[in-house]
Amino acid sequence: MPTTIAIAGLTGKFAQCIASSLEAYPDVFIRGYCRSPEKLPHSLLLARNIEVIKGEFDDKVAARSFVRGADVVICCYFGSPEVMVQGQKVLVDACEELNVPRYIASDFAVDYTNIPANAIFPKDSARIIREYLASKKTVAGVHILTGGLMETFWSEFFGCWDRTTRSLSFWGTGEETWDLTTYETAAAYTAAVALDKSAVGVLRFRGDRKTIIEIKDSFDKVYTAPLNLVNLGSIEDLNATVLDSFRRNPRDVMSWAPNLKPS
Repeated sequence: MPTTIAIAGLTGKFAQCIASSLEAYPDVFIRGYCRSPEKLPHSLLLARNIEVIKGEFDDKVAARSFVRGADVVICCYFGSPEVMVQGQKVLVDACEELNVPRYIASDFAVDYTNIPANAIFPKDSARIIREYLASKKTVAGVHILTGGLMETFWSEFFGCWDRTTRSLSFWGTGEETWDLTTYETAAAYTAAVALDKSAVGVLRFRGDRKTIIEIKDSFDKVYTAPLNLVNLGSIEDLNATVLDSFRRNPRDVMSWAPNLKPS
């Protein structure tokens, strides 16, 4: 009998990477959930092993149809706190009601289990949903921690890489380590976990671990052109900057979240 893997937020890039990774496994049926199926690639809509359920993040009826009969649910939501918390709770409740054995939360982030409870963390939804899953009797929580996603690290959003000046900005000494994983590698880990019925709890993966200095060395060798490093200050300076931005507008995550502290 095919394994049914339900993926919420299928229009997202990471969700589609997971679906692509699952194609390597035989006897897998994918059920996607999203509010705008028309945004999905045509090739995905035509795939024989994929069914798509349309629904909003807070649609309890659609959520039940989505999770019914699934062997595992993977959440790939990325959005407002309401989507990340209330949207996931709707899915978790549906899994509990319909006896879905496992729920892979929309974590795919740094190891937040090592972050103090009172510290500022832009993805606090991860901690909330982990506690919520722990309160359930039937559905088991799965939390995949991949470190930073490589594509995000090099994106304009993250605020480190400036392609116009070929420079990488950082806080600290440059010797702090970063756990980084590409979308495709993180998706491959997630697909393997989804098919392993014994995989529950917190699971830690990483594609590589590098310091800013090591990233510069690799960049210089590959591109035969120097990567310019820009030191923005100490880790203490970073903490003060983030705290100040947070106090001025705690709901504007984009104003303080990109400058994350390396481990």
